[in-house]
Amino acid sequence: MNKIRSRYALKRIPFTKEVDLPDLFLPESLEDSKERLKAAVKAKASAILTGDPGTGKTFLLRALENHLNPARFRMTYIHNARVKRRDFYRQLSVALGLEPKTSAPGLFRNVQDHFEELAKDQRVHPVLVLDEAHLLTLSVLEHLHILLNFQKDSRSFLSLILVGLPHLREILQRNILSSLSARLPVRIHLETLSAEEIAAYLQHRMRIAGSGREEVFTEEACLYIREATAGVMRKIDVLALTCLKLTTEKKRTTLVDGNTVREAIKLCAEVLR
Repeated sequence: MNKIRSRYALKRIPFTKEVDLPDLFLPESLEDSKERLKAAVKAKASAILTGDPGTGKTFLLRALENHLNPARFRMTYIHNARVKRRDFYRQLSVALGLEPKTSAPGLFRNVQDHFEELAKDQRVHPVLVLDEAHLLTLSVLEHLHILLNFQKDSRSFLSLILVGLPHLREILQRNILSSLSARLPVRIHLETLSAEEIAAYLQHRMRIAGSGREEVFTEEACLYIREATAGVMRKIDVLALTCLKLTTEKKRTTLVDGNTVREAIKLCAEVLR
């Protein structure tokens, strides 16, 4: 990896998972989605965010948190979704820094009181993000609408953001979840990146890694990357880094062209499936 840094005069290795919040790249489509989510939260509404794996859901949520005033909004993130209702509220209690109660009603009441205190006494609007929401049990999903029931001046004390794969929308269409679905008015679905967005993304990741070059990946290379990855960021990162390894190891020109990408695709075949 140090050879890549040296060859491209970089301060750090690009296309890794570690990206600082100020360095996040949001193409126009993701920027629009972020603004819609931000508007929903500021209006104290709730939302659904769906997308295939690697389409930038986590990036988007990090960007959203970075753009919310911490004095006015408090975001809590829950990831481990496949648990029963009691365990869910126990996890949520821990995430909120509350003392977990023993009974399910006690756990729920604790969480409910906490959100109400934030909203009424501290004037901080809580935002609860449930990732992998398509894995939530029906008993948990069915109960979530009760959390959203408490209002002041027709506005909820809580914004709920359910994040998951595309079939989360189908799950929420079940009759048993109609009350919850009605309380999630904002629906956002993330698409994969276009070739033009990929070009901008690659250039951005190289720049924040320290590159001063105007072009590292040719237009042809970006088209091949789009075709091989279907525009999924996670796959783009793997393929792009492999391209840099090839140009470094074989001491070719530092420009990544279509031939380099085709060679890298063969090396990344399992990841790109």
